[in-house]
Amino acid sequence: MRDAFVRTLLDEAKRDKDVVLITGDLGFGVLEKFESELPSQFINAGVAEQSMLGLAAGMASTGKRVFVYSIGNFPTIRALEQIRNDICYMNNSVVIVAVGSGYSYGSQGYTHHALEDIAVMRALPNMNVYSPADPLETELITRELVKNQKPSYLRLGRSGERIFNRNPLTLENGRFNQIHRGKDGTILFTGSIGSNVIEARDFLLTQGIEVGVISIPYISSICKADLESLDSTKPIISVEEHTIRGGLTSALLERISTFRLNIQIVPVTAEQNNLSNIGDQNYLRNMNGLGVPQITSYFFQNN
Repeated sequence: MRDAFVRTLLDEAKRDKDVVLITGDLGFGVLEKFESELPSQFINAGVAEQSMLGLAAGMASTGKRVFVYSIGNFPTIRALEQIRNDICYMNNSVVIVAVGSGYSYGSQGYTHHALEDIAVMRALPNMNVYSPADPLETELITRELVKNQKPSYLRLGRSGERIFNRNPLTLENGRFNQIHRGKDGTILFTGSIGSNVIEARDFLLTQGIEVGVISIPYISSICKADLESLDSTKPIISVEEHTIRGGLTSALLERISTFRLNIQIVPVTAEQNNLSNIGDQNYLRNMNGLGVPQITSYFFQNN
């Protein structure tokens, strides 16, 4: 996803000199092409995330559309006060790009996990949260964000995510993205955990269970009509590589309550009971409740 983001942003920035990319001394091997082709629209702010976000807010206040790039927890948790005060309260045109959602950097320990970021960003005024599932969704949302002037949070996987959307793809802000249809239930998800969701669906098919799969890239503006379209007579689960507090499932249930809909959703979320474990993303997903067996188990109980 990060490669799709950088490639798309470079394409857009060549047409719009007000697009600026700032990195916190990260992205080597990924951002060099942007830096070499548009040096006047690129800044390496160093390992100084709080200053980096303040700089981004200042540039945005002069009319720039600023994208700030770093690893999951660094441009969010570490710089939260600057995001809240300088970007959100001032309604400045900054996009915070966090690469490495969930357990992407699990080999570096829990300090590099990004499991609370959606909750934190959703809580801030004026902030919109975007969580694409594959490179195709990432490209469309990046182009959308270049044109949008609102404070935004773009949550990306690390790299190498498979494409499971059909090309060409269209997205509409706030709407679900239906990837597969199914008669035996529905899996809602957001972000790069989609790879496990698709694998779970494929396994269920071998067992005679056909479930629909829906990506939700727009966390901040979930559409009432899409919620109403869910078949509430069949099992519905929500899968996210994020803590149960404040993430996708919370956003869905908030909207369901607001609209007074009669829909039950079972959360499948990241546990935080094994923080001392270190390993790659797949290992930590399986250790923390996000493996294919955990995703599929609810459908066996209800079919």
